[in-house]
Order: sequence, then C-alpha cells, then structure tokens
Amino acid sequence: MKTARLLLLNLLTTIVVAELLLRILGFTALYPYKVISDPPNCIVPSSQFGFQLNAGTFNITINDSLQYTATQAPGPLMATRITSPTPRPIGSDSLIFLSGCSFTYGMGVDDSLTYPFRLQSRLPNYHIINGAAPAHGTLQTLLITKKLLEHNIHPRILIYNYIDFHKERNVLSRPFRQLLLEESQTDDKTKGQLRETGRFPYGELQEADGRLAIKHAKLNNRNLFYSLRSWSALANQLEYAYNHVAADNRQADAVTEAAILEIRELCKDNNINFIVAILKDTEPGPSMKGFCERNAIPAIDVSIDYTDPGYLNLPFDGHPNARAHSIFAEKVYRYLTEEKWVHRTVK
Repeated sequence: MKTARLLLLNLLTTIVVAELLLRILGFTALYPYKVISDPPNCIVPSSQFGFQLNAGTFNITINDSLQYTATQAPGPLMATRITSPTPRPIGSDSLIFLSGCSFTYGMGVDDSLTYPFRLQSRLPNYHIINGAAPAHGTLQTLLITKKLLEHNIHPRILIYNYIDFHKERNVLSRPFRQLLLEESQTDDKTKGQLRETGRFPYGELQEADGRLAIKHAKLNNRNLFYSLRSWSALANQLEYAYNHVAADNRQADAVTEAAILEIRELCKDNNINFIVAILKDTEPGPSMKGFCERNAIPAIDVSIDYTDPGYLNLPFDGHPNARAHSIFAEKVYRYLTEEKWVHRTVK
C-alpha cells in the first residue's frame, strides 16, 4: 500500500511539473473556438454533408470579438451565401459554381468582402454561386456535383477551392473529428448539438477495385481525455503527438485524389469545365498542383502568405481577412479571363 501511494504521488508530481514546464514554454490547453449567431443556427446539421448553411441573414460573432454579417439565400438544392445584392436566376450557360470550405465561404468577413462576391462584381455577365460551407472538403464537392447533376443543373464552370487540410476531412481523421466535436455545439438556449443529427462523409478505397466509396458517420461524444484538453496543456500536447503518430496520410492523399478524379469525370461527361483553385498547399505530402498537372486538370495557385498576419483575421480568428479575399478574387479573375474561360467585361 505504501509503495502504491508513493508511485501515485510521483506520478501526480510528474504530471504537475510537466504541466508547469509546458505552460512556461508557451504551450496552452485547447483553445476554445466560439461562434455565436443572431438569430441562432446559421449552420445546421445535414445527413449528407455533415454541416450546411441555414437560410437567413445572421450577425455572427467569433470568440466574443470578431463580428460580421452573412446572408445565406435559399436555393433549389441548399442555402448558399450571396454573391450579389439581389438574387439572380440560375443559367447553365453563365453559371460558375464555387465549392470549398470556410475560407471560400468567407468566415469572418462581411458578404460584400468575400472572394466569390468580389468575383461576381468583376464578372457581371456570369452568375457566381458560393456553394462553400464551413467544415466542407473534397467529398462535399463531389456530393454537391452529383446533386447538381441530379437536378439537371449544369454549371459552365465548377471551381473547387482546395486547401491541404481537406485531406484529413476526407477520411474523417481523429483530429478533425475532435475539431468538429469542439465546434458542433449550437448557440441557442436549448444547447442542442449538431453532432446528434449530422452525418459526416468520409472516403475509403475498396480493396477489390480501388474505387472510392463514400460512407457517413455520426460524431462520437467527447471522452474524458478529450475533455481534459480544455484545461491541460499536457493533455493537449499528448493528443497532438498521438494524432501525428497515428495519422494515415497515404490514405488521406489517395481518397482526396480519387475524389478529384471522380469530379473531373463527372464534369467531363456533362460538359462542365472543372478547375481546381489552390488556396493553400503547405502541409507535407504530394503537391496538389503536381497532381492536377499529371492528370490534365486545370489548376491555379491563388494562395497567400499565411505566415503574414496581415492576411488573417488575427488575433481573434485565423481565417483569411478581406485583404486576402481580394487577392483570391483577383487571381481567379485574371486566370479565368487570360485563359479564355470567360469573356472579359468591357467597361
């Protein structure tokens, strides 16, 4: 009994010392990411996409500091963030559909400052749809493309806005599941949780033929260790270390590439011009630009310097700010016009 007590005391002492050292070195517990919208529920659960936008105009506050307004218009398939002050009819010969995640959606910036809205203002003869949403990845783009075609909607151009962390989303990796758990608490008084009804897509390659299979899963509830991360720097760093060791990057790369190739084939079969716009590709692993070149997929690098705080909504949020969105829009506009994907507007 005495030995057991001594071991327990040594263990507790080691934990306390490790926690203090990490704090001194600048490590912290899991940073809470708080999003509140007025009215509530700017994002709602989806049985197909995990999350999707709710129609309406929302005043959104991130981390009690950063405020912006997002107008999300109802549509024949799903709500999308507006790209012009007045609604415009969908026309297949002039429709340019943009897909992606919160970067393309424009989290943290007002409607008129998002890259899709700015692109629409540069291309008034075309109809830009911002089909992006927070927490989306490559698989959502594939599922949305299928849904567009099922409803006989054939965009002139489909632009998938790729970011390297979409790869872990595409396999519903452990760190991404935990991120969703952290951010899936709704902001209404009922304290309902999106994870109770949202079903998130993830990809697997079938052993028989290597084809991509898309499955859906609900999020698991937080476990005790995950809860510890909210106040312990040691628990948080142990989790980061485990995620790094356990990550199956090859599977994530393969699933992402298979999904993009399937989108390409769907677009090719339906006379849709498919373009990959690379917003960020700095993580270790295969280059998306190189993959697109090898597979004859038009691609453009529209990235910014993410180490420059002048392009981000810091210190309150790490998403691109209005300045970055302006650069995204300018680079995409220049590419579309110079490569003759669209006609340049004559002023």
